[in-house]
Amino acid sequence: MTKPIQLRKSLVLSQTGLLSNRVLGGTLPAFVLFVLMFATMAEGQATCAFVNDNFPSVNTVEGYMVSGTSAVHVGPVATGGNGSPTNDPTFFGTPLIAIAPGTTHLYASDSATSDIALFDINSSNCALTFVANFPSGGNSLFGLGIAISPNGKFLYASNGGRAATLAVFVINSDGSLGGPLQTLSLIAAASTLAIAPNGKILITTQPNVGKQVASFVLSPSSGKAKLASTVGTDAAADGVAIDAQSKFIYVGDGGEGGAAAVQVIEIGAGAKLKFIANHVFNGIDEPVFIPGGSNCMHLNPNGERLYFTDQLFSLAVTLNVIPESATLSFNGLVDDGEKLTDEPSQIALNPAGTLLFTGDFSSRGTPSMGIFQASAKGKLKSLGDFPLAANAAATSIASVTF
Repeated sequence: MTKPIQLRKSLVLSQTGLLSNRVLGGTLPAFVLFVLMFATMAEGQATCAFVNDNFPSVNTVEGYMVSGTSAVHVGPVATGGNGSPTNDPTFFGTPLIAIAPGTTHLYASDSATSDIALFDINSSNCALTFVANFPSGGNSLFGLGIAISPNGKFLYASNGGRAATLAVFVINSDGSLGGPLQTLSLIAAASTLAIAPNGKILITTQPNVGKQVASFVLSPSSGKAKLASTVGTDAAADGVAIDAQSKFIYVGDGGEGGAAAVQVIEIGAGAKLKFIANHVFNGIDEPVFIPGGSNCMHLNPNGERLYFTDQLFSLAVTLNVIPESATLSFNGLVDDGEKLTDEPSQIALNPAGTLLFTGDFSSRGTPSMGIFQASAKGKLKSLGDFPLAANAAATSIASVTF
């Protein structure tokens, strides 16, 4: 007889008994299939959400397949390399995993062994097949960040070893990576990198220097990057979200001053950056007080909702957005674990914007994936904390719907 997942929230989740008792490719206990009392996707659709466990040795990738009625655990599957030497999620915003748009190709970075692992995703059940490792040209104690161009042709990798760099790789049709076609020096180790939806601009954040946000112009044909602009911020810059217009950047602040805040930067002609505002949710500058921080964030498909995670108090927060002016206002928040213990970090959404996933590193060794139902008005309803491998630093997350 299978046993239900031990949830930290009171949720309407029920076990499906003997419908399934297997873990796809992994070794977690067989409590993997549950009926979710909601309907979020059309018949036959499934969303795959994955995390990079970032283990110091024998790193793995795992996740969940979520359909309209169930959540099934997938993995863990070895990456063929090693994650951060300290299994340290210090830079919560560093993307350690990515999926090439329009493909079944998933990439996970191995910080300690300086490589990028390629997996193939089975579109019918989200099962992962390891394909190969590709040298990255550098490593970082805090994670080897990766981002993929919207056209799926180029992969960008940042590292913060002795020489902080940004490397550009061509993605071949089979998902394999060629050798770096370009390597740029960065002004400091990047905690985050993200590519604008227009595919023409790459943004990095460097929390430990004065000019904390940098923009690079990307060549659509060659993929090569050229530094365009830098700008200072009011507080330490970490995770970013870029709007669909490729006009505004929303930047987490790390929680300085005890209140969450979101910094707004405008992208002008030639990718020139201009700092616009710092919205501090301290009950004074903004009427709502949100304790903690706002390292990682994500916009919904229409750009009218901005979600961010609060590592200190284990919250998932929603803000309303007026896309044309980057005006922000409070919408709501929900628990995403146990405060001062769970540290939710990066966010992924399904294309419809109806499912939100968080990768939850736990300081007490019980990591999980947070899964939420998101309404059209941005209200979040927790569907549970779904367990991941013990001691995983599951701070980075990616999802795809087939």
